[in-house]
Amino acid sequence: MDQVQQGSADAFATLFGRHRAPLYGYLLRMTRRAEVADDLFQETFLSVHRARATWVSGGGTFRSWLYRIATNAVRDGGRRTQRRPEVFGLEVELVSNDAPADRIALERALGALPENLRDAFLLGTVYGFDHNEIASTLEISTDNARARLSRARSRMRELLETS
Repeated sequence: MDQVQQGSADAFATLFGRHRAPLYGYLLRMTRRAEVADDLFQETFLSVHRARATWVSGGGTFRSWLYRIATNAVRDGGRRTQRRPEVFGLEVELVSNDAPADRIALERALGALPENLRDAFLLGTVYGFDHNEIASTLEISTDNARARLSRARSRMRELLETS
């Protein structure tokens, strides 16, 4: 990111290539609509480029900063549309080895989580963020990140047991 700040297009392309697939998957799971995820994905990387001067090396990981921008874009987009996203029609699978019925159950359970728990669950369980990265991304305390992730996992277990 330091090179991006200095105007390196190659460095930006490297960051884009490295984070493209996981970030798009995150946005798709958050919105559950491909056309919305496409728009938010583009908006996120445009925001990264526009805000490159605000990046502070040592102020957290780039990944946390990127996902914070994406999470804020999802929230801002939700405020604009005030619509509940669709649960079906996903193009990216949450768990690729499961039977279709299991994938549908997982996606339904994920859709039933409140947004703040869904954020923590996706970041921690699906994308492997640690508690500090979750906290930085969601702009909450580490203890709050730990609690949200724990509640999200418990709630997912409950939802999956009843499906």
